[in-house]
Amino acid sequence: MNNKEKMTALSDERLEKVAGGFSGEVISSGSFASQTGTSLNLLVDWSAMADGFGQKTLYVTVSSASASLQAAALPNTIELTVNGMTYLGTPNAVNYSGSAMATHTLASFAIPNAAGPASLSVAWHFNGVIGGVPLNTIYASGVANF
Repeated sequence: MNNKEKMTALSDERLEKVAGGFSGEVISSGSFASQTGTSLNLLVDWSAMADGFGQKTLYVTVSSASASLQAAALPNTIELTVNGMTYLGTPNAVNYSGSAMATHTLASFAIPNAAGPASLSVAWHFNGVIGGVPLNTIYASGVANF
């Protein structure tokens, strides 16, 4: 009887299973909002995910919450700062003329190799007027604990 086994290379699919692969497990999530005193505020939702190797990715979605809102997609007018590192984004245009409060996604960010807890701050350089009140920049900040 021969004790030698035939050795073959593992396929990528099988190798991912052996190495743990990507689980995409959400390890923590949360949200915070600005308080402008007007009918327009920023909502910031975040979630942290870990892959099978322990690498964490922080996902941040920035939305507006308002009644009637018209806003252009001006380049680099959304700033996300994570632990002192700034990421710029161009917001989606919003053309909403309803009287009910509604949310609209402005920008989404994925921060690879994130380390928590993370201090988050968002600035939207809106440069507009809401209900007769000029709003140049809208700020929201919070902490992502993961």
